[in-house]
Amino acid sequence: MWEQPVHELRSAAVELLHGSPKLVTAADLPWIEAHLRECHTWALVDPLAGWVVAALAVREPGDVLPVLDRWVADDDFWIRRSGVLALGALLAHGRELDRFFAYAERLLPEREFFIRKVLGWVLRVLATTHPTEVSEWLRAHMADMNLVTLREPMRRLPDALELRALYDTRRNSSG
Repeated sequence: MWEQPVHELRSAAVELLHGSPKLVTAADLPWIEAHLRECHTWALVDPLAGWVVAALAVREPGDVLPVLDRWVADDDFWIRRSGVLALGALLAHGRELDRFFAYAERLLPEREFFIRKVLGWVLRVLATTHPTEVSEWLRAHMADMNLVTLREPMRRLPDALELRALYDTRRNSSG
């Protein structure tokens, strides 16, 4: 199904992999990475990384996490985005929060919209279960923050107005 350059067929292939998680092991990561590199669209990258690789990371973290560490430093922004998305299931289980914050710190200077947006999404989700940690991280990194990333977690944080005021103050004083 994937070999055909038809979006709907590739999407169906991702759905099949997602529906049959035991068919995928860490040994399949090179194959998955190759396909992530040829997707060039969030509509395929996000479910392949956010569902398939994320589920694999829960089952085989010792094999998957070093790959995600490499992905987050890759030249291809779709691979960097995949590294962040693939942490989602572990984060939902309350695991790898420090790893995500390290990824986010590394990626925060990015100018690529799709990286900025994915950081915001993950921070928004984390803000529901770890509001204090997210708020503290945002405050500590406000000097490098962009509004695309900041908007998402602010939707879930009780101190959103303070964070926005801090962002505006730092932005106005720096330029």
